[in-house]
Order: sequence, then structure tokens, then C-alpha cells
Amino acid sequence: QQQQQQQQQQQQKSQSRQQMQPQMQPTVQPAMQHPTKLHDEIMRFAQQNLAAGDVSYAEVQSILTSLRAVVTSKWSGASVELYGSRSTGLHLSSSDMDVTLLGVACRPQDVPDALRWLHGELEQHSWVAKQQLVIGTRIPVLKIKSSNGIPVDITISDTPQHTGLLARDLVLEYLAQAPQLAPLVLVLKSFLRELGLNDPYTGGMSSYSLVVLLWNFMCESHRCGFSTTDCGHLLVGFFQMFLFRFESQLAHVDDPLTPLRPLEDGKTFVGDNIMHSCYQIGRVCRCFRRALVVLSPENGGWNDQETPLLPRLFSEVAGNSRSTQTDFAGGKPAPEASPPMASTAPPAPP
Repeated sequence: QQQQQQQQQQQQKSQSRQQMQPQMQPTVQPAMQHPTKLHDEIMRFAQQNLAAGDVSYAEVQSILTSLRAVVTSKWSGASVELYGSRSTGLHLSSSDMDVTLLGVACRPQDVPDALRWLHGELEQHSWVAKQQLVIGTRIPVLKIKSSNGIPVDITISDTPQHTGLLARDLVLEYLAQAPQLAPLVLVLKSFLRELGLNDPYTGGMSSYSLVVLLWNFMCESHRCGFSTTDCGHLLVGFFQMFLFRFESQLAHVDDPLTPLRPLEDGKTFVGDNIMHSCYQIGRVCRCFRRALVVLSPENGGWNDQETPLLPRLFSEVAGNSRSTQTDFAGGKPAPEASPPMASTAPPAPP
């Protein structure tokens, strides 16, 4: 009976994923005859951000090479895998390196001891400036400050709770079907970083939740017959959708990687809530509301070719607020999320 229930959950999850993935725009996007001014600015911003991030590529590869040598010296069949934003191309210059170890011969309860061993082995390596073991969490992690300034989080994926590689593959699948996601994600991640709202450990939004929400929005737009090629219209429409759903309450957004489970009525099935840690959702909404005022086509800035529009998102909304990626300190626990919303707003037309 338990196997049948698991099979039903997997089927429901598969159906849910299929519903979320209609035939979207082709990978090679047709050229737009008249892209908006905001679209062009978003594309330039993304290209500049990626160019800045590419500077650290050699340093990231050097760290991976060093880790592989250390790990395989103890576990010959093990491998070191990169996941997270640095594996999908959605990283900022300040983004962490998320690394997981596969094939480590230890039981789940022995994962902390394996990380302790790794901690000891890495103490003498010149690229390691500081280390901290975080054991009392759902997924134990070894956090490293590298000498080149790149934060590194190391976990062992031989635990059922670790979905980092699955999330990486899912995001890459989204990007293959909708490459216009990438520039939008980079703009929004940078904006949230300036606001200090890019860290789920302190109540901000995770990169994964941002990607899933953008993907869901683009799928809704496609189903409703709206264009999904112009990043300017997509950014404004995303702000409108986000505010409709989250200003009134902390809504539930299913994690496409987790099995669906029935609620008390036995008819409604939900997955894990990817927004469960975002206890600063109210502040996110207030900032998105101000961003919508600044970027709305109604303000006349879209037709002014002389004055850039996107920089106003950072100067007038984010101001001089600066923040960095996740540090060693953790955040307070998030409040319980409200039940899933039964209805959603249609996306704003372009």
C-alpha cells in the first residue's frame, strides 16, 4: 500500500511538472522588430554581469580541482559536483560556490564526521582562509571563505533531503526552453542583493524560488496568449503578478522537485513551499511596489531614449543599500505559510 501511495505521488508530481511546462518559445528566439527600451537595458545589464562573473571562472575551477584531489584521496570512487547559480550561469560576481560530494562511503548519520575529516584536511591549503562546520541543520555543511573571496559551501548529497543537483538540472531545463529567463533572473537577483533580500537565511528570497516563480509566470503568460519575448514587458508583468499573490498573505508556491501530498480535504495536493523561509515577504512586496511605479510604461520613461530606465531601479528603489551573500550567521526561523491560494491573477498584458 505504501508503494502504491508513493507511485501515485510520483504520478501527481509528474503531471504537475507537465502542466507547468507547456510548449514555450523556441530556444532560438525570433528577432523582435521593436524591442522595448527596457528590454535592451536588461540584456546589456545581463551581459555586463556575466562578463564580470567570468573573471572568477579560473578561480572556481582551481578550487574544484583541489577539492577533488583531497576527496578522492580518501574516497576513491567519490566525485565533486558544482550546483547552484555558478553551475547554471545565473551567478553574480559575489555568488557562493555550492559544492556537493557524491559517492562518499558513509551512512547519512556519519555525514558530519565525513565533513569534520574534510575540515581537517583543508586546514593546510593556501586557498582556505576560514572554515566553519555547521552540523545542527537539516543538511550539514562545511562553509569556507576562500583566499580569493569566493564563499564555498560543501555538502554531501548522500542524504534524501539534498536536492541541489536536481534543482540544477531543473533550472537548466527551464533555461533551455526559455533562455529569456536568464537576464530577468540576473536583474532581479542583483536588485534583491542591493536590498539585502537575497538571502533565505535572513528571510529573503532564494535564487531557486525566484527562478521557479519567473518560470511559472512565463508559463501563465504563454497560456494566456501573451508574448514572452520582451524582457521589459516580462519584468513589469512579473512585479504585477508577484504583488497580486503576495501582498495580502504569504502564499504557498509548490516546489516542483518534491512529491505532492494531500491536505485534510483529501482532494487538494500540494508540495513543499519554496517560500517558507521568506519571512521578509512584506518588505519584498513594498520594494517591488516601488519598482513597479518606477518602471511602469505609464511614467513616460519608456519613450525617453536619452535617460536610462533600468538604473533607476537601483538608484531610486534600492538606493545605496548593499549586502553580500550568505555569511556564517544564520537567520531566525520563518513563520508558517498560509494555505495555497486557490486562484491566481492573469498576467499583465504586454
